[in-house]
Amino acid sequence: MLKIPQALQYLEQLKSQYPAAFKRNFLFYSLIKTKGLIDEIKELLPWLLAAMIFVSSSMVLGDFLQKTLPNWSEFRAEGLAVLAIMLFFMLICPLIIKQMKHSSISLYKQVRHTPIKLTVLIIIQAINIAYIESSFLQALLFFFALSFGFVKFYKENLFRSDCETTGYFCLQEIRRVNYWTYKQILKTKLRLRFCKSQSAQYTTLTQQLKQMQDLHLETLHFEHKLCKSIKHIDIDAYLEEMSK
Repeated sequence: MLKIPQALQYLEQLKSQYPAAFKRNFLFYSLIKTKGLIDEIKELLPWLLAAMIFVSSSMVLGDFLQKTLPNWSEFRAEGLAVLAIMLFFMLICPLIIKQMKHSSISLYKQVRHTPIKLTVLIIIQAINIAYIESSFLQALLFFFALSFGFVKFYKENLFRSDCETTGYFCLQEIRRVNYWTYKQILKTKLRLRFCKSQSAQYTTLTQQLKQMQDLHLETLHFEHKLCKSIKHIDIDAYLEEMSK
């Protein structure tokens, strides 16, 4: 099992070789890390933020729509406001999942089907606005939209009870390196398109591309090993350990 001192040493090595990987390279997921499933009070923080940002935004937008289009019913105005929030989640969701895909193997597997879930919610909400007109159904759909589109990205749980802040830090830093190497691969491939295949620059860029590809695979593998060391990869593993 990978130890935290090993992770810190590996990060120091990467920082000395690739300092750019640790600058201006922000990940839009796992901003809060918690132990267990629902073991900490800060589990509620993403929901409070969701209420402050998105619930209040839907209320303001619904009120605006009702005043702008007085012929619309209150339910339709509020429903369209909720639908707009859902569509916003659908817009940003693929961008965050793409970051996960190239920086965290285990998290990507957990959320890769989120766009499908949001699509189902959007379709049901559209049907609800047009035909059903149920406030309870709308509230339920909005709850799941907040969960899939915001909370599951903002929060990462299932960390082991003995995991400390240093473990959280190491995991997030290695993920930043993962995503940085992926971006370097894309940039190098783009530059290769504009180089003559027989030029010295083409040879240099080809070597850089191979180096970044190898580094990306290496750091992805390291991140996965670190994940298995400091957190439960899935709920089944968590429940199995809790039952011992």
